[in-house]
Amino acid sequence: MKKVIFLAFIFAWYLMPAQEHKTELKWLTDFEQAKAIAQKEHKPIVMLFTGSDWCPPCRAMHNDLFPNPEFEKLAKKVVLVMVDFPRRKPMSTEQRMKNQELARKFHRGGVPTFVAVSSDGKTVLGKISGYMYGHPERDLQFFKDIIAKSK
Repeated sequence: MKKVIFLAFIFAWYLMPAQEHKTELKWLTDFEQAKAIAQKEHKPIVMLFTGSDWCPPCRAMHNDLFPNPEFEKLAKKVVLVMVDFPRRKPMSTEQRMKNQELARKFHRGGVPTFVAVSSDGKTVLGKISGYMYGHPERDLQFFKDIIAKSK
């Protein structure tokens, strides 16, 4: 009987969800607002083109990269913009049109993709597509390179 209780306890322990790390990341969805902030704070803008509710690599990025303390530190040195293309989550027609315009202007490809631009939104500083599950090093290096370029 003790073995059954012990095994039930171990099984329940593995089924318990891990406590989520709450990040302090501030993602904007308005590119014009991002430009105003970026120019005021002299920071580059980094847009994430994503399919938040259907793209497995995008979800992995949300789980692996965003809670990473090093990413959180680097993200404070840029202005983040989420350019989302959900399939099931509701989104206003206005926001969808704004996102489509950003995609036409800066990125005609797959998701997830980071596109970094100057604070005035005119010069593309870099682009990185895809996500390597469980290996955020490439993305962290991209942010370091963009921050160094913008100084």
